[in-house]
Amino acid sequence: MTIGRTNANDIVLDDIAASRRHAELRYEPTNKTLIIRDLNSTNGTFVNHQRIQGERLLQPNDVIRIGQINITVVGETAEQNRPALSGTQALNREVLLEALDHHAILLYEVSKKLNTVLDIETALKEVAQLLKRAINADLCEIIEASQFDKLDAQQFPGCMIRQAILSMGVEMTPDLSAYPLCAASSPHTPESVRSAMCVPVMSGDEILAALVVARKGAVPRPFGQRELQLAIAISHQTALTIQRVILLKKVNAEQTMQRLLRRFLAPQEADYLLGDYLKSGVLPGLSEQKVTVLFSDIANSTLFAERLGVQAFAEILNNFYQDASESIFRFKGIVRYLGDGVMGVFVESPKEPYAEERAVKAGRELLQRAKHTGHLHKDLRIIVGVAINTGSAMIGYVGTEERAEFTVIGDTVNVAFRMQEFARPYRLVVGPATMGAIVGKFQTARIGEVTIKGRARPIQIYEVLAD
Repeated sequence: MTIGRTNANDIVLDDIAASRRHAELRYEPTNKTLIIRDLNSTNGTFVNHQRIQGERLLQPNDVIRIGQINITVVGETAEQNRPALSGTQALNREVLLEALDHHAILLYEVSKKLNTVLDIETALKEVAQLLKRAINADLCEIIEASQFDKLDAQQFPGCMIRQAILSMGVEMTPDLSAYPLCAASSPHTPESVRSAMCVPVMSGDEILAALVVARKGAVPRPFGQRELQLAIAISHQTALTIQRVILLKKVNAEQTMQRLLRRFLAPQEADYLLGDYLKSGVLPGLSEQKVTVLFSDIANSTLFAERLGVQAFAEILNNFYQDASESIFRFKGIVRYLGDGVMGVFVESPKEPYAEERAVKAGRELLQRAKHTGHLHKDLRIIVGVAINTGSAMIGYVGTEERAEFTVIGDTVNVAFRMQEFARPYRLVVGPATMGAIVGKFQTARIGEVTIKGRARPIQIYEVLAD
């Protein structure tokens, strides 16, 4: 029998490393010997990891390698008399190393195929197909640990999978109907399933999944030592793949969260909050806190947008956002963009006290930049103002794992927003609580009682003067 890449051979190998006519197998019936001869192939014929020159007598259990394909020699009599593997088989470091040593070529192919897979579901499907083909199984499935509470709904008997998980070893049976640990098969297991094997997919002492294979047929076709080694080797590769995908998801989640936080926070504050998020897995939810809120917007923005056009006004708005963000971040505030304006939120902490003072400094810096004609637009004087108010508010993150938004809710926020009408042009006005915290630190002037839209009672407001 000839072995090679073209269809003219008796054994056709779909491998680019195989020559058109690569090798020849010859059986001698008189002394019942099997001989392989290399036909001057380009990449060589290997038996038990050694390249042969000319002919080589083959023995049962010899492994022929041509390219990336292994061919195992099996003695018919020995195969017929071989006892079927059954019960729990050990799964330890020595067994794993032996399995990896015997199937390095296949594992190379598996690894190459899985290294491009970026999600666990696709990876597990790929592994299942590879193993099913490699050991000539009729059914193959990999069940994730998150599905272990639904084992009885699988097409394999849950009792066998549970035993493999419990023993942390390989469970095998040549005939599922006689498997001693199951009173009956799972109602979802096809009646034609006979031989079965379950291998836990492990990382250290943690079980990540269960790899289950089965063969159908009226006559049992038991899994042997070779199939056991293959399943163990591929379960190890599966564990590495699951770990890689989980790590990738974790890194992507960290990067996504970091981008989200840096929309609102100064970089160093974003990194600090990200550290808390990585420990707990959640962002701070809404809670009542004392906050100092800064509002600033562009006066007559609708008129500018109509007069200048969308693109020109977008450039003005972008410059304003950049100015405001730099000023608020410099004094450790949190930023939110609101149409034609921005909101800065300043919260006291042991690391960053004096929220009111920091907010006033950020507001003064923002006004100082905006006052210069041509700063936000080369030909126009863009008028802005800053309003600051201090009090209790609900502050935190709302949303889902995929999308979260920072928000501040409460009367303190509403008052600060309405105070903006008294802050133009280029004035910085503060509410009574803010004023109480900055007395003696800045030059101020009392504006007096003003009526805020939506509030029954007037409030006292003050202006922070330029130095």
